Amino acid sequence: MTIKNLKNQSWVRNIPNIITIFRIILIFPVIILLEINLKSYVWFLIIIGGISDFADGFIAKKYNLKSNFGSMLDPLADKIFILIPLTWLCINQIIPYWSFSIIIIREFFITSFRKSKREGMPAINIAKYKSFFQFLSLLLLFYPYSNDLIFDIGLMSYWISFVLCIYSSVIYLRFK
Repeated sequence: MTIKNLKNQSWVRNIPNIITIFRIILIFPVIILLEINLKSYVWFLIIIGGISDFADGFIAKKYNLKSNFGSMLDPLADKIFILIPLTWLCINQIIPYWSFSIIIIREFFITSFRKSKREGMPAINIAKYKSFFQFLSLLLLFYPYSNDLIFDIGLMSYWISFVLCIYSSVIYLRFK
């Protein structure tokens, strides 16, 4: 069976969406594990979530398996997967409420703004860097072994992502 014939199979066309749905389902164990304070397992699930985020985008782009459903669902999955652990960090006073609130406002505002464009609007590079630093901060702040240096780098990554959050918002507003 050739790649072209394989791409015509409905289940193959849905692989990126299946991976995205998996990431959304993965947030429920994250919530439960955060609730019972099993951060080492959360760290492992964050790694899996990051790999799945990379995989769905890579597969969709490489094999031209993009879909309207995926272009709507993937950013939602990304935001859920980032905001739930950030919420826990805020509740546990690791990150300040005011910065977390600004991140939430930005995410809702920019998502609405991008979707309001006639044909949507792709993420800009600076927003991809923001997402990378958010993911990195979660990876480091949930690192299961006590290490002040890793924790501090995690906090620095959070603040870099916060600055990029503000900066990317300004860039998106210029597109309006």
